Amino acid sequence: MFRDLFGVNFSAGTVFISLPLTLILLYVTHHLYLARRKRYLPITVCALVLTVSQLISILAYVFGLTIEGELFQKISLTSIVLFIVLLTQVQWMQKRSEKITLYTLVMIYLIFVILDFLIFSNVIIIIISLLLLNQLKVNLKAAIKTTIILLFLPLQAILNILAILTKSTDMWVISNLLLPLILIMIFATLQDRLSRLLMNSYFASVTDPLTGIFNKKQYHKQLQTDLNKPGNIIYAIFCDIDNFKKLNDSEGHNKGDEILIKVAGIVQEEVSSYGIAARYGGEEIVAYVNLEASDIDINTLTEHIRARVHSETIVTLSIGYAKSEPTVTYEHLVHMADKAMYYSKQNGKNRVTDYDDMKVSGKATSMVK
Repeated sequence: MFRDLFGVNFSAGTVFISLPLTLILLYVTHHLYLARRKRYLPITVCALVLTVSQLISILAYVFGLTIEGELFQKISLTSIVLFIVLLTQVQWMQKRSEKITLYTLVMIYLIFVILDFLIFSNVIIIIISLLLLNQLKVNLKAAIKTTIILLFLPLQAILNILAILTKSTDMWVISNLLLPLILIMIFATLQDRLSRLLMNSYFASVTDPLTGIFNKKQYHKQLQTDLNKPGNIIYAIFCDIDNFKKLNDSEGHNKGDEILIKVAGIVQEEVSSYGIAARYGGEEIVAYVNLEASDIDINTLTEHIRARVHSETIVTLSIGYAKSEPTVTYEHLVHMADKAMYYSKQNGKNRVTDYDDMKVSGKATSMVK
């Protein structure tokens, strides 16, 4: 693009450096699109255009098609600018008028670049950056990486203008080297968003949305894993909130949800040093613990849970627990704890029952839920 000014084409080298980065950007944006669909479609399409234009630029320079190479590099430069604009739109809210203004400026930039009005095109870059930086007043903490990009972008444009005015080869080389750096920062921003999205998706798949503790599926999975470890002695704990339906009917579902969250929090706090807690369904909270290396026994632990719920909430718990045995599957262990809880429910509520005590008294075989 600037061979006439400096006698050597530094732009071709920049394309060779930037192509691997654009391929990475395309990969990341594609996965963001798969996760969020429509929201990331424009930025994914832009990444595809950027990648294709970079590739065609390289092929054009390799085969000596200088004019075609410069044309597609101009498209690449415009794609980078548009990419940054689209990136800001998924990071914070923009008014319709702001979006129209930014899109118009990108189109003007493309026209100036194609016509080789280089100083004017770089001025447009500075204006776009300033507009986006102005929007960052209320979005700074949420988009710190984008802030850095928006500072480097006008810097690169200013260096371009100075290089043109002074015909400084060194200045032009430095400004060209900033482009791959900007692409690296864009990648870092997108990778951060993808990591957070994947992490949120993972937590959503293993936790209960109301209480924040594990869900039934994850409870079974982790219990089975720990039971399969040789020598592990596991206690399954099954808790049921007493008279929960009456509470919902008299106080409303919002109050019921509040109690569920409180009870789940208490169970989680009490077992977190020894195992995990989960919401099994409805008003049922379960847990499992390994107490071999602890100085507390299972009866003390479960009684503490029962007492805390009784004193800290307006409800009580019926609790049952069962101890693992070498031949017992995780489903059977949970079933035994459930039977013990049901025994507590049928015998006065607000109490703890050990399944082994039921076996000794013959109650385990006679219980039918």
